[in-house]
Amino acid sequence: MRDSGRPRGAGAPLDVTTKCIHTVYMPSSTPVRKPLGVRATPEEHERITAAARRERRSVNSFVLGAALQAAEANAAPRRRTPEEILAAIRQAQELMRPYRQPGRSFVDELLAERRTEAARE
Repeated sequence: MRDSGRPRGAGAPLDVTTKCIHTVYMPSSTPVRKPLGVRATPEEHERITAAARRERRSVNSFVLGAALQAAEANAAPRRRTPEEILAAIRQAQELMRPYRQPGRSFVDELLAERRTEAARE
């Protein structure tokens, strides 16, 4: 048989009795994407679209970036180590040192004010 240069089966009728089963394995590193639905007024949509255009980004990319930035800003602060807390206290004490007056306790004054306010209530 001569090779005609055509792919095998080209021009031949399809055999519909043959079943093809393909199993596709996706690597575990492939991220699963979930849709986020956002509803906007026409004016809001135009503002967002214009802002995305200015940054040469798609609206989807622009909105997702802004949402992630807002989520990061609202993320819970990390716990500080005891050493970091002590360093912050020392820094605050250094900043307040020029305002300290010998023989005067701001803590005692604050407690006295709170006791006076509590007695009035």
